[in-house]
Formats: sequence, C-alpha cells, structure tokens
Amino acid sequence: MKGFFGWLKKKILHNVILKIASIFLAFLIWFIVAQVGDPKDTRSYSNIQVRLVNTELLDNQNKYYAVLEGTDKVRVSVTAPTSVFQTLRSSDIIAEADVSKLTDINTIAITYYALNANADAVSFEGDHDMVKLDVENMASKWIRVSYRTVGTVADGFIIGNTSSDQTSINISGPESSVSKVSSAYAELNVEGASNNTSANVELHLHDREGNQLDLGNVTLSTDHVLLSAEILATKEVPVYASYSGTPADGYMVVGGLEKDVDKVMLAGTATNLATISRISITSDKVDISGATETKMFSLNIKDFLPSGIRLADTEGNQKINIIVTIKASRDRTMEIAPQNIAFTNAPEGYLISLPEAEEDRLPVTLRVFGLSDVINTLRPSAIAGTADFAEWMRNSNITDLQPGIYNVPVSFNLGSEVTILESGTIRVVITKPEE
Repeated sequence: MKGFFGWLKKKILHNVILKIASIFLAFLIWFIVAQVGDPKDTRSYSNIQVRLVNTELLDNQNKYYAVLEGTDKVRVSVTAPTSVFQTLRSSDIIAEADVSKLTDINTIAITYYALNANADAVSFEGDHDMVKLDVENMASKWIRVSYRTVGTVADGFIIGNTSSDQTSINISGPESSVSKVSSAYAELNVEGASNNTSANVELHLHDREGNQLDLGNVTLSTDHVLLSAEILATKEVPVYASYSGTPADGYMVVGGLEKDVDKVMLAGTATNLATISRISITSDKVDISGATETKMFSLNIKDFLPSGIRLADTEGNQKINIIVTIKASRDRTMEIAPQNIAFTNAPEGYLISLPEAEEDRLPVTLRVFGLSDVINTLRPSAIAGTADFAEWMRNSNITDLQPGIYNVPVSFNLGSEVTILESGTIRVVITKPEE
C-alpha cells in the first residue's frame, strides 16, 4: 500500500513540471511569433509643440510668462510595434508641461502620450525634457502720448495747433518691459497740405531718451490715435506805434519813438487775414506823462491782434520794445549883436545901414528851446542871423519902399537840436543914395 502512494506522488509531481514547462514554452513560442509578425520600430517626429496646461495658475497670480530658448518645441523619438506607426500621425503625439509642477528655477518636466495608441506598447524620448520659462510680475501704467507733424506744408501756409484724441494710454506687460517705456509717440504727415488735416496713426513706444522700443510683450490700451493739424495762411504786415502824454516840465522827447519790430508775420484763415493791413500799438500803452527819463515799454504783440489772428512764429520773440528818449531841456533868451546880422536881398537902389547912434543899435532878441546840454553851449557872440529884405517886403505887402527906419525880422539857423521860440527884429536905416 505504501508503495502505491509513493508511485502516485511521483507521477503527479512529474506532470506538474511538465505542465509548467509546457506553459513557458507556449509563451516563448507566442512571444517569438509576435515579434517576428509585428516587430518594434523607432521613429522621430520634429517640431512637436509642447502644450502648457494649468497656465491660469500664473494668470491668477498676476504673473507674466514666456517660453525661453524655444523649449516648447521638441523632437520626439517614438518606439512602438510597427503596426502602431500605420495609424500614428505627428498630431497624435501629445507633449505636455503642467504649470502646477513649475520648479523654483522656472522649469517644467515634459510628459508624452499618443492618441489612439496602447500606452504600454509605446515609449517616448524627447531631445530635451524640460520647458524653460521666464516668469515675472505683471505691471501696468499710464504714459503720455507725444506727437508731431512731419513734412512741409504748401508755400504761404504754416502749421497751427496740433492735437490728439488721446493724451495718455495704459500699457501692461512684464514689469521689466513696462519699466522701460516713457511715452507713446505718433507722427502726422502734412507734406504739401494747405487745409486742415487729420489721420489715424500708429503709436510707437519710446524710452526716456526718445529711442523707439520694440516690445512684443507689452499691450497698449489703444495702438492708434487720431492726430489733427490746423493749416493756416500767412501774411506780413507793418507795425505802427505812437505815444501819449508829455514829459515833466524841463524835459522833452528826443528823436521821437523807436521800436525794435517794424513788421510781423501773421497767421490765420485767408478770410481773416484779408481784413488786416497793419498792427497798431495804441498810444495809451505808451504813456510818457510826467516822465523825467527815457522810458521803455515792453509789450506783447499778440495783445494787439484781432480775433482769429495769431503770430506765425509762436516760438519766436512775441514782444515789441518801444523806447521814448527823454532828456532835460530848457529855454533861453539871448541878445544877438546887430553886427552879427547879415542883410540879404536888399532892394536895388537902396542902401541898408544900422543907425548911427549907438543907443539906437538895439540887439536882436533870440529865445530858443532844446536839450539843456545843447542850449547851454550856445554863445551869443557866435550866433549869426539873417534879415531877408525881399521876404520882409513880401510879407508886409510893401511894393513901394520909402526911405526910413524899419524893424526887419531876423531869422536864425541853429540846427535841428534847437527850437527857436522867438526871434526879434533888427532896426535898420533904408536910404536912396541919389536923394
């Protein structure tokens, strides 16, 4: 009996080993057949775009991010059974970088999978395994809008006021880029313009030194502005001025009025310019009443312009300086000896002489006015006068001159700086020698 059980145990154990060996052999045969029938292959796919997921995590933190060094494009080597490649397209290969797994050095590991493929049968290997990001705080600020015109308007015209429909705009983007921007700049072309002109023009960002910036990562609240330019006609007109009042007693105006602007270029519409031919500085603005010294008046020309008219050069001198020279003056009465008087145009046949008696030879009274410095230098003994007998007879309606003693007016010429207030007469004796 014991021998029987030993024999049975031996048979069973021997069959189990055979069964296990059979199973292993069957699997080996299946594996070999499978490999021979559908072998594995490795193929490469270029420019696979890495898809960033969960980017809203950075947006919620008001962070800016940008991919560095083109690391969001990867070349992928795919290893899979040959049958897989029959339906696998490059668009089926998915490369992802999960922003939630961003490291402290701003890198994200890339993971791969393929659509419509058994994940266990396919393996991936990229030419790099990380996406590198530039991450920084977002910033925004308001900046001024600067603008100018370019080009030359038509002859006889100038550019008047220029304006923009935006004086400032808001920009946003990475803090490092936004901090570089100082202003937004635009240009309006007015070449050949003779009428008001406007256009929507593109804005460009500039730094503090005026250099144009090319910042693709900065967003503008608007990238165009409406610029307008006023185009005005021009006309040159003279400037006139006068003064009012009189200086204090003992003073006088010397040489009249002087001004440093004789003509100005005006700008305005052709209709307005047609109504103006001169600029007049009114005398009430140049009042010298009671003055005892030279007066200068500095006036703004634009205060004397009609409505709708302006100076063509708004950046140049807009002042007119008016000078009224005032100096001390005096009048003086002098006696001129009769010997200093010359006789002219004596009537033919008559003899002109001074009275014989010394007491009858009266001096000629001369009263003059002018600058004190000039009047004080006059010497009566050096002053000569003239008695014009033809003029005296004409003014006195004398046609038949009779011998006798007459008082004949005397004239003096003391130059433009001396005003003669009064010139007296000279007593003369008129005779006919044949009588």
